[in-house]
Amino acid sequence: MTGASGTAGASRTAGSAGAAGSPEETVMLTVFLRHDQSKNLHEIQDTLGEREWWTRFPPGRSEIVSWVVAMGIGQIVTLRVPASELNLVNVELERSAWGVFETDFYPTYDFVPVRERLTREWLESRDEPARDPVRAPEAARTIRAASVPEAPRPGMFSNGKRVGDRFVLSGMHAGTGQGSTYEQARRTLAKIQALVEAAGGAMDDVLALRVYLTDIADKAEVGRARAEFFTGDFPCSTLVEVSRLVEPGLTVEIEAEGVIGSSAR
Repeated sequence: MTGASGTAGASRTAGSAGAAGSPEETVMLTVFLRHDQSKNLHEIQDTLGEREWWTRFPPGRSEIVSWVVAMGIGQIVTLRVPASELNLVNVELERSAWGVFETDFYPTYDFVPVRERLTREWLESRDEPARDPVRAPEAARTIRAASVPEAPRPGMFSNGKRVGDRFVLSGMHAGTGQGSTYEQARRTLAKIQALVEAAGGAMDDVLALRVYLTDIADKAEVGRARAEFFTGDFPCSTLVEVSRLVEPGLTVEIEAEGVIGSSAR
């Protein structure tokens, strides 16, 4: 394992409480996973599978910022890591990756704001008007909530994504087909609420819902449940009748999207 000198860019992550109850500091960490070229792809995948690599890494609350393949070299992963969990990332790499990859670590930070400042200062030193810099698009962040199960396998889907102030949630359902459509709709909307709040918003920030029902006659039951979760103007809504949903007995599934801070709170 090779460490690189430098200072990691730090930020504050809402919802990750530190020792004093304040948001916990996070760091950006780029890891080079250099392939052991004495192994072929089948041997590499077998070893990673035996070590549960795809479900164990990254560990804890670490989030994947980017994950790319450099052909002929290996894989390059950038993580956003709570400062208190750097050791978890290190230990998991030692447990799961060694023997398949050689690992190099590089503390990382966002250079775009620094470049903009240096460009502005350089232009000012030449008495030239500063041009509006071209900003890189903001990276999408995965939304997670402890009460909402993740996908059964990594790579299937994400429950939600946030880019800037906008969020989009996958279709949510009650989990099991037990209970009436009203009861299933309430459990579904509770999952949506948990994800919206994990993204930093409130239910009234939801701007659009897409509702899938196995029986259109149950639309009033969904409306009764929906009235319990929104306090302001109701979001836009689309209602579609479908023949069946993913699990037996499920009668309703709901997608949601919106903008954080858009409600009059």
